[in-house]
Amino acid sequence: MNKANHVLKAALAAAGLIGAVTISALPVVAVAQDAKPPKLNSKVQKPLAAAQEAIQAKDWAKAMEGIEAARAVEGKGPYDEFMIAELSGFVQLNQKDYAGAASSFETTVKSGFLPAADLPQRNKVLSQLYFQTENYPKAIEYGNQYLASSPNDQTIGDLVARGYFLQKDYANARSTAKKVADASAKPTEQILQVMLASNLELDDRPGIFATLELLVKHYPQPKYWNDLLNNQLFASKSDRELRSLYRLMEDTKVLDKSEEYTEMATALVAGGFPSEAKRVLETAMSQGVLEGDDKTRAQQELERARSGAESDRKELAGADAALAAAKTGNDMVSLGKLYFSTGAYAKSADAIQKGLAKGGVSDVDDANTLLGIALARAAKPAEAVAAFQAIKDPRLAELGRLWQIAVQPPAAEAAAPAATTGG
Repeated sequence: MNKANHVLKAALAAAGLIGAVTISALPVVAVAQDAKPPKLNSKVQKPLAAAQEAIQAKDWAKAMEGIEAARAVEGKGPYDEFMIAELSGFVQLNQKDYAGAASSFETTVKSGFLPAADLPQRNKVLSQLYFQTENYPKAIEYGNQYLASSPNDQTIGDLVARGYFLQKDYANARSTAKKVADASAKPTEQILQVMLASNLELDDRPGIFATLELLVKHYPQPKYWNDLLNNQLFASKSDRELRSLYRLMEDTKVLDKSEEYTEMATALVAGGFPSEAKRVLETAMSQGVLEGDDKTRAQQELERARSGAESDRKELAGADAALAAAKTGNDMVSLGKLYFSTGAYAKSADAIQKGLAKGGVSDVDDANTLLGIALARAAKPAEAVAAFQAIKDPRLAELGRLWQIAVQPPAAEAAAPAATTGG
């Protein structure tokens, strides 16, 4: 019977229904351990023996003939029915008759003869077979039975969640996907997609944001960053929020719309970053992104930015000496902004850190936000994370959390340094 077990295992794998799953095709080994093992009806035993021989030869049609002959015997007992169903499911699986295989294997599960140790894997196979045949209620039923013993199985968790989703039971789809995702250090992309789609159907905006954060954390693709950050635009009101958000959009390569470039430049000029605004607008123009009213507005904003950038250039010549002579934290942070605007990120970080250490900074949260971005762009992700973690303002802290995801690989999160505060 060991050989038959291996054949069933190979058949399941070939069908694309399971991975390396061991399932008992014929439970005679387990039954033989009992003091009084069940016996086959002698009239059933002969055609089943012929079916087994055909199975070994992979002659599925002939094997089914023997099974049908056994099924036609009158006066069969429960164990006879179990063995017929066990062999029948095995053959039907090899014939790619998944609906028939599911029905047969379900009979074995309900028979009472299948060893308890084999039930979880059989439930798994039933869930996959029923999903394959679009019998979603049954796929969910057996999938949930399997998950009760193996709650961390993301493959079946995804299958059950999708089953619920396809039946438009979005609440159960989301809860199932979330339960499986929460139990994994790295949820599969598929399970997170089901969670996201369910949240969208339920119009749960906090759930949408939370799921998109998980997607960009584990699968940082531009499409997920684009969805997440564009949704964040609706929640961002102040210029300091917009500066942080637009810079993150630029660094994650999702800044691509005409109005985004002009809005970013406006927020940068208003915040005292004319050289940065000039660079952003000139990039947009060189790429041919700007159009319509945004192009006209950008031209006007670019004139302001160029004027401010010229002032930056003149001030930059004495910035190092000014920093050495600065007396207040605000003065040091202001010089940090100058360095940042002109792209000198390491110097910017140094000036802001000195300002926060000096104390008396009027907007510590904005300073820590700029410090984190400067450190990120200076290729110092661990220090950047510490700066973002020091932000107290709820909205800036939320954006800071997204920056942390962008600059810090998931595997390094546990080793992140403790947050520090300034002021």
